[in-house]
Amino acid sequence: MLLCMKMGGFIRGICVLTFTFLVGQAICDLDREFLRSRDKDVEEFEITSDDITNDAGVIEEFYTEDRTERSSVASEENVDNSRVKKTLTVANGGHLGDWGPAQYCPKGSYAIGYDMKIEPKQKVDNTALNAIKLVCESLDGKETGEITSTQGHWGSWVGRTFCPSESGERLHLTSFDLQVQQKRGAFKDDTAANYVKFRCRSGSGRQYEIVKPPGHGLFGTWGAWSGECTHGTSICGIMTKVEKPRGPFRDDTALNDVKFYCCK
Repeated sequence: MLLCMKMGGFIRGICVLTFTFLVGQAICDLDREFLRSRDKDVEEFEITSDDITNDAGVIEEFYTEDRTERSSVASEENVDNSRVKKTLTVANGGHLGDWGPAQYCPKGSYAIGYDMKIEPKQKVDNTALNAIKLVCESLDGKETGEITSTQGHWGSWVGRTFCPSESGERLHLTSFDLQVQQKRGAFKDDTAANYVKFRCRSGSGRQYEIVKPPGHGLFGTWGAWSGECTHGTSICGIMTKVEKPRGPFRDDTALNDVKFYCCK
């Protein structure tokens, strides 16, 4: 800055403006990271019915670079074709980010419940749903672990939601629905996927819908339900499509899309 003051008037003016811009950029970056970091220890995520919105009322922020949309085709390199009988997808998933690796419940076990990693509402740059986790259980009722695919950078796990039991037997997940905010255009805050819910099916074919209260995310709308696992199969695997953190002054969306795998 002292060097700027020793230069000619015109050059000094340019130098001062550049210095001011760099200082402002650093302050904005620190403020954004502070807003994110103060929510790292949040254990529960509560939304009131007054909070949900489709596209109205979202704080807008200027971003300096347009993102590139990625292919909607997932990498199937690590899909276990010896177990997978069907792949479940939805048509309204977001188009940004990269597909992560497929992960599966241990052989002989299936998904009986799920959890979501969600970033609470921010003053700027919301990402909403960042990850989905499946809870696995064997047919004899023993929990065999949790599985997930690529996770977004922000948020906290909000707590498990399980299929009901029928005649002492836990039901399994067989289809899903995704709440997604579609791309809103330049200079607007996008969040992509916001919430997920599932259906469970009994051996007799009866279906139950399960969803973590309050039953919806902050932004976007529900799409059509996925197909369902055929009789005798249940959800056993997951693959997520996540956009990596993009850096200062750029809009983040985190989780955009997901697909689940049905196993016999």
